[in-house]
Amino acid sequence: ILAFILLERYQRAPMLPLELFRSRTYAGANMVMLLVALAMFGVFFFLSLYMQNVLDYSAVQTGAAFLPMTILIILIAPVAGKTSDRFGSRGLMTAGMILIAVQLLYFSRLGVEASFWNLLPAFLVGGVGMALTMTPSAAAATRSVSVDKAGVGAAVLNASRQVGGSLGIALIGAIMAIEAGGERTPEAFVDGLQTALLVASGIATLGAVVAFSMVRPHEAARLAGHSVAETAA
Repeated sequence: ILAFILLERYQRAPMLPLELFRSRTYAGANMVMLLVALAMFGVFFFLSLYMQNVLDYSAVQTGAAFLPMTILIILIAPVAGKTSDRFGSRGLMTAGMILIAVQLLYFSRLGVEASFWNLLPAFLVGGVGMALTMTPSAAAATRSVSVDKAGVGAAVLNASRQVGGSLGIALIGAIMAIEAGGERTPEAFVDGLQTALLVASGIATLGAVVAFSMVRPHEAARLAGHSVAETAA
């Protein structure tokens, strides 16, 4: 990665224009996207295994259990995008990451016996959190780059999400393997998952700090002002 950065820095036409990251908002949006994927993607993977191997859900039942969260994301994400256009993304992203941290903390309290109704509150909280985080993060990133670099900016944001997701699955899996200590019982799986969820909750909390400290609160209004000035000129 370091070699890639050094090579890109001295290219005439770099694949990744490093000047994009001079914007605190753009850098912050990418960091938040990486952290939310780092915290959540591994959890989604191993939570589905928990539901099937520990709670004895079928694959169809497991998929259906995720539906409330998915539906909330579909319903709230467009509203979050419009709200971020009007009021900025920082508050929404910060609130979203806090809700994700709460969801993961709640999941960490689940044991070898749980019903769908025990899972549902966390799925609902997480659905709202994901919607408040993902769309405003994308909006903040695209608003903070020039029009001619919007495509590259969006691609880098997507790459941040993919990298975070890959690292998240590896991280959660490693933590669970260490905590299980080679045992293959449901209790060992749950012990490892609980520890991994606490770590993931900490990562989401860090994401809230990054969102609040790096993303500018009024970038939407500022850019709108620039557009009006350019039109008048």
